[in-house]
Amino acid sequence: MSKLGVIITFLILVLSLGAQAQSQNNFAGIPFGSSRETVIEEMMKKGYEPYGQTGIGERVVIPVYMFGELPVQVDFIFNKNDKFYAFEIRTGRVERARLNKAFEAVAYMSDQFTLKYGKASGVPAISESSTLKENVHNLYQEWFSVKALDAYTAIIQKGNRYYAVGSVTHRQLANEAEKRVREKSAETAPAF
Repeated sequence: MSKLGVIITFLILVLSLGAQAQSQNNFAGIPFGSSRETVIEEMMKKGYEPYGQTGIGERVVIPVYMFGELPVQVDFIFNKNDKFYAFEIRTGRVERARLNKAFEAVAYMSDQFTLKYGKASGVPAISESSTLKENVHNLYQEWFSVKALDAYTAIIQKGNRYYAVGSVTHRQLANEAEKRVREKSAETAPAF
């Protein structure tokens, strides 16, 4: 292969990896780092009615979102600078007799995460026969292939009810320092 062929192949590889990284750093086409207003506008354009829209630090919630074929609730989470840095998706709660439905949902979420974020770090860590801890995220699978993101799926038990959760956090935006807006002092303001 000639030098020109190697260079062209290398450029195509770099561009395709950049496009893949770009597609991993978003949810429903909304990139991490977007403002609250942008998230609300984009979700409304998609036909969803968000709630919990006011106040810095408040989540924007979509109560029913179709995650592939799975109806879930989506919480968009914002940092101190009111930038979108994480999302959580969760299913409805089911009783102990229907625990298998929560495991079917977490397996489906995990398959969708694998399509977007690559291979999971290992086989599922829990099963229906596992002893689940109450009020904690009982991790099902994790993804380490995207360096900027923390991604996992889990089952949560609250009382006698269970639900599946998927979470993705952009580490850099999560730890972003709050930007302070300087106010002009009264001394520099005109007296009239």
